[in-house]
Amino acid sequence: MKYTLVAACLAGLSAPAICAEPQINGFANFIGGMTLDDNETVYGYDDNISFSPATLFGLQVRTDINDRLSATAQIVGRGSEDFDLDFEWAYMSYAINDNTNISAGRLRLPLFKYSAYLDVGYAYHWLTPPQSVYNVDYNNIDGIRVDYQNYMGEWEYNLQFTAGVVETDTVIAGAPAELSIDNVVTASFDVTRDWFSARALYGMGKVTARNNDFGQFIAGLRQFSAVIPNTADVASNLEADDDSGRFIEVAVDIDKYDWFVGAEFTRVEVDNTAIAVNDAWYVTAGLRLGQFTPHITYEEEEADNGDQLGYISGLPAAIASGDAVTDGTWAVLYQSAQGIVAAQKAKTSAVTVGVRYDYEPGLALKTDITWYSDDLNAARDATLLRFGVNYTF
Repeated sequence: MKYTLVAACLAGLSAPAICAEPQINGFANFIGGMTLDDNETVYGYDDNISFSPATLFGLQVRTDINDRLSATAQIVGRGSEDFDLDFEWAYMSYAINDNTNISAGRLRLPLFKYSAYLDVGYAYHWLTPPQSVYNVDYNNIDGIRVDYQNYMGEWEYNLQFTAGVVETDTVIAGAPAELSIDNVVTASFDVTRDWFSARALYGMGKVTARNNDFGQFIAGLRQFSAVIPNTADVASNLEADDDSGRFIEVAVDIDKYDWFVGAEFTRVEVDNTAIAVNDAWYVTAGLRLGQFTPHITYEEEEADNGDQLGYISGLPAAIASGDAVTDGTWAVLYQSAQGIVAAQKAKTSAVTVGVRYDYEPGLALKTDITWYSDDLNAARDATLLRFGVNYTF
């Protein structure tokens, strides 16, 4: 019902007494890039220039149904998805009072400092936010969000509570998979005073992730429970099936206008699954010199697969059941388990140096160069050059 009303209002199909004139805003990021050496790949780019990985176009439509109720929708077409249009936002908001607002529908999940305008590149100094922190599969949620804003002396603060369900695509063992997070609950607190701001968020939910290949691997482990007693436990510890997950984020910023510095940290953890605990952070700084904003960012990401190694540590590398097919099948399963767990470990870093040029209000030209390092596999190191235009209208 709520989506029908949103669509009707946004399309101008309701009576003028019900829906006011829609407010239409648009944004676009036209970004090209390439790695500087042969056979290098990073963030979806290789040594051939490409505009697909980060280019997008979006349109946001908002209409006031009355003085308290409004409807908002956001449609985005991404180069990485062949510019297929998708309703990423479609929600209604009700202003309970001057301080409290409640929204329901498909919303942006407020995981990060820049979540609210993550797709609007004009809103920040980078071409795209640091991938170590912001490269998550789940950015939108079907549910409700409550915002409370107020002042305490010279401090402005915002409390935000979100609940609902997340359904999106992900990758398991290198293959496309379906990810669902049920009973999602997040709570965040933002505080600002003059040039200082800080933010913290805690989120939790029940995580389920499946694809056919990984499902067959888990089923194969369980079939060996009569031969190897602990395989059923190992399968349960690797499978993501309604397991408890947590997301933690902390951000701090100092912005003196002429210069700024900021940092953000995230942790993702899912109990008793093949998903390793992931810590990521960045520190960024820049100067505002008239229309130019030179900046530098250092970021790191590390995933510790110690728990996963512990899950499979008791598995034998080979068995002698007397049946060659059975023994061979187990050898394949064991090698698959080793490979899946090993792939969860990660330790990467990147340094990005760039400049933003504000050509005119609503239009920014940007370029940056990133030196990406993989501490576990130097063959994955890469140097990435990107350039682009961010604009809003």
